[in-house]
Amino acid sequence: MEMNEREPTPPWAIVLVVVGALVAVWIIGHALGGVIILFAVSVVLAMLLNPAVRQLRRLGISRGLAVFVLLFGVVVVVGGAIALLVDPIRSEVHVVQHNLPTYTTQANHRIDSIQHFFDSHGIKIKVRQHLNQGVAGLQHWVNRLSNNVLSYSLSVLSFLVSLIVVLVATIYMLLDASRIVRFAERLGGPGASALLRRTERTLVSYIKAQVLISLIIGVSSGVAMYLLGVFGIFPPGETFAVIFGVWVFFAEFIPYVGPILGALPPVLLALVTSPIAVISVVIAFVVIQQLEGHVVVPNIMGSAVGVHPLVVIFGLLIGEAVAGVAGVLLSIPMVVIIKEIVTYAAEYLHGDPLPPDVPTDEPAPSPPKQFAPH
Repeated sequence: MEMNEREPTPPWAIVLVVVGALVAVWIIGHALGGVIILFAVSVVLAMLLNPAVRQLRRLGISRGLAVFVLLFGVVVVVGGAIALLVDPIRSEVHVVQHNLPTYTTQANHRIDSIQHFFDSHGIKIKVRQHLNQGVAGLQHWVNRLSNNVLSYSLSVLSFLVSLIVVLVATIYMLLDASRIVRFAERLGGPGASALLRRTERTLVSYIKAQVLISLIIGVSSGVAMYLLGVFGIFPPGETFAVIFGVWVFFAEFIPYVGPILGALPPVLLALVTSPIAVISVVIAFVVIQQLEGHVVVPNIMGSAVGVHPLVVIFGLLIGEAVAGVAGVLLSIPMVVIIKEIVTYAAEYLHGDPLPPDVPTDEPAPSPPKQFAPH
């Protein structure tokens, strides 16, 4: 063994460094608040969109036009998806409004049955009293929210301003990608460009895998609820299959707690339907989640993140503490970015830095001219 070779960094040391980096992010996040969140969203979006920009650049179009075409395509796709979902969701919301008295009657019968069960077994719990207190608190919260029109309007305005800031920052990052790479190389050495490209690839791989997993689980959940409704086991499942599927799709983006949140609305609705419906819905989601954990995730996600689950959970807690729901959704992409930075730092300290990465969307430098001797 040569004298200059060093032992690889142990996994526990990398975990400690990542946790330390997450703590630093949490402290900085509390100090700067929403500015960090907007910047993080812009960075993640730019890294996700930059590979598509490079693909368009290979067609011979300029980077500015490639960014415009890509953003226009994203708007069209997102707008089309929303347009396809609006009508089914609107119709199902109308069904909920129409059948609300029926659901209320069923819920009252179910409450009476539960209360009779408690009374017959000597359990001193007033189900209806506790439920009425909860409903009263919910109504008070809704009334307070609806009366505070000014605050709601300001929140919407703040969201629109934040969205514009994120879009503008993302566009500038995409347009100035080459300058950002050169700046990173001045700060971190020739291997910094390879770090950016590797982080970009890891992040894109994770997002692709997560979208595919969410799509599979969302469709599976919607189909399962629809079949339970068709066979008469859970009649609302046939009516609200689209809403349940869309809800599960978005809930799956939240690690660990997402599957529970996705199953919550169908289970709550099954509670006011019948005991058989509750058991069937719970079994359906348990089967779907087992397939997700043992088949779908291992085969699709693989090692896309490559971070210890404790670090992921810690990142979720930091994200929620810093920015609530937005922080939870951003936590895993930020963990991926921090993980790649820490890995690069460990390789650099071991004397094994990454070779510089030359972007394939930029023209290669011309070779020096060779002059024939006279």
